[in-house]
Amino acid sequence: MNRRANHFPEVREIQNFIDTHSIVTGWSRASIVDINLVPMELKIGAQTYTIHVMDEYNDLNYYNPLLNFVLVFRELELINDSSNYTDWCRQQGINANNDSLRSYYIDVAVTIPEISNYFSNKEITSFIVDLDFQLNSGAVQYLRI
Repeated sequence: MNRRANHFPEVREIQNFIDTHSIVTGWSRASIVDINLVPMELKIGAQTYTIHVMDEYNDLNYYNPLLNFVLVFRELELINDSSNYTDWCRQQGINANNDSLRSYYIDVAVTIPEISNYFSNKEITSFIVDLDFQLNSGAVQYLRI
């Protein structure tokens, strides 16, 4: 991590979390469940999960492991915060009439408690404020350089 990263505590928190839990994120060869979502692989210790992420800002083109982490954990946050499958689809702007997508949502929703155990407060976070992510400011702007 370079000196400029020290200006962003969120970046330090992400890196510390990755180091502490041996997290690796990257592209997945899993089948696509929706044309708007990109399958990513999340490895935490010995466990591997497939998380399909919305990459509306083309962040995967930066090939930045910290930014990949943010995308994966933002998706987990969205699923965790949604009230149900239909609500999640509405938030994502995707068609809910998709059995593969519904199965994916259910599978991930079941793993949320397991993944949340890695967080001290048992609450999944991407460490990045949503507004910063959308406005390309702060730590996200740094990660997108």
